[in-house]
This record gives sequence, C-alpha cells and structure tokens, in this order.
Amino acid sequence: MSRRLRWGVLAGVGFVIVPLVYGVAVLTPFGQRLEDSALGGVRETDLFGSDTALNVISVPVILLLIVVIAAVAFARRRLAVGLAAGLVVLASAGTSTLLKRIAVRPEIAQSTTPNSFPSGHATIALAALFAVLMVTPRRFRPVVLLVGAAYAVFVANQTVVYGWHRVSDIVGACAVALFWLGIVRAVGPLVDRGARGDRDGRRGPRRVVTVVLLVSVGVVVAVGVTALVVALTTGSGSGSGGYDHDAMLVAGRMASSASVLIVVTVVWLADGMHHAAPTTDTTALPTPRS
Repeated sequence: MSRRLRWGVLAGVGFVIVPLVYGVAVLTPFGQRLEDSALGGVRETDLFGSDTALNVISVPVILLLIVVIAAVAFARRRLAVGLAAGLVVLASAGTSTLLKRIAVRPEIAQSTTPNSFPSGHATIALAALFAVLMVTPRRFRPVVLLVGAAYAVFVANQTVVYGWHRVSDIVGACAVALFWLGIVRAVGPLVDRGARGDRDGRRGPRRVVTVVLLVSVGVVVAVGVTALVVALTTGSGSGSGGYDHDAMLVAGRMASSASVLIVVTVVWLADGMHHAAPTTDTTALPTPRS
C-alpha cells in the first residue's frame, strides 16, 4: 500500500468513527447512561474545574502555533508543508466547533447535561501534535511525539476528570484530527522528501518510541477494562444505570487515554517512523569515476 493511500484509508477511518460513536454514545439511552455514570464520579470540587494545561488551549495560542509552524517550515524551505500543517489545525478546530453546534444531544436517558461532542480541547491538542510533527525533521520526531502525546493524553484525562467531556467526546476528537491529517497527508505535499533535513538519525530512539506507545496502549486498556468490570459488577443498582461511579470514572479516563494513544500510535506507524525511511538524497552517493 502506497503511503498516500495509507493516509487516505486513515482519513476514511476517522470519517466513519465520528458518526458511529455519536450514534452509539449520544443517540441511544444505553450510551447516554453509560457515559453519564462516569460523571457521577466527578468530585464537586473538580466539577467544571480547570488548570493551566487546559487553559493553554485558546485562540491566541492556536494562532501563535500556526505562526511557529510556518516559521519552522520556512526555515526548512518547506513552506507548502507548513501551510498543510496549519490546515490540519484550523480544519480540525473548525470541524470540532461545527459538530458541537449541529450534533444535538437528545434527552432520552434523563440526562440534563448539555451536548459536548466532540471535545475541542482534545481535537486541538492532537491536531497541534500532528501539525508540529509534519514540520519537524525526522530525527527529532521521536522526542516531539512523546512530549506531544503525553500532553494530549493529559488534556483528554483532565477534561473527563473535570466533567467537561465524556469519553465519546474524546473519541470523536481523535477521529476528527485523524481525518484531517489523513486528508492532508494523502493529497497534500510530501512531508518527507529524502532531503538531508529529513534523515532519520539513530534507529534506537525510534524503536523505543514504538515500544513505549504499544506498551502504554496495552497497560491503559488493561486498567480500563478492569475498572469497567468493577464498575459493572459492584454498582448499587440505582441511578445512572446503577454503576459504580468512581470505577466508571477511572474506566472513562483510561478509555479517553487509550483513544489518544491508539491514534498517535497509528499515525506513528503510518508515518513509517518505526523503520528507516527511504532516501532520495544523492549527495551521499559516491561520485562515479570517469
């Protein structure tokens, strides 16, 4: 499968996930009760709370990020890639805002909490990571990815802990960011053209990142499944489906984290960073003797 086709497939996956998650989690009584039960585990002192990590995501910061991306792309003489990266951020943020306005949340499970699908914070955190990766030289991407992924996971976790968002909001945000990254990478300029600035660097760090991502996904999923089993088997049998709210909140946090980690891992693998990229740089080739 060619790289452009690979990204096109990922865009299609993101396109399908958004309505699928919305239909199951938002438009069905079971989905609403299951997700709202996690909100019951939110402490009153944390409800709708905030912190610096979440407050960082704002319009001025987004605009500053676009400027930084453009500056890096210009310095690397990859202005077209910089414009494409900026499009990933702006289109993802715009799509998330539009969906939140048109994707209503019907009151079919005695839920009075407003619609929050998808999460704008999680969308921007992921889209920003993907955009920065596009303009970052390949040898620096392992570090950038780990830092950006950690921040995106933290944002997804905190929005759930503070009762800002449900799990489906995070999954929807991941799908939106994946969709636009896939579209841009499938039809936009080549991010890696085999020039000197795109060389891989050591293989060890790339392997470490791959292992860290895969192990993290496995651990988070295992903890989330365990918490979900506890929530379903130790509930009181009344209110919000009768689930254990604290355990359900943990399960929701793990599901949100897993969603982010899975998408980041898929993007990492699709980008071919787990192995050496082919190079077309001819400057290192021996000069033929006449």
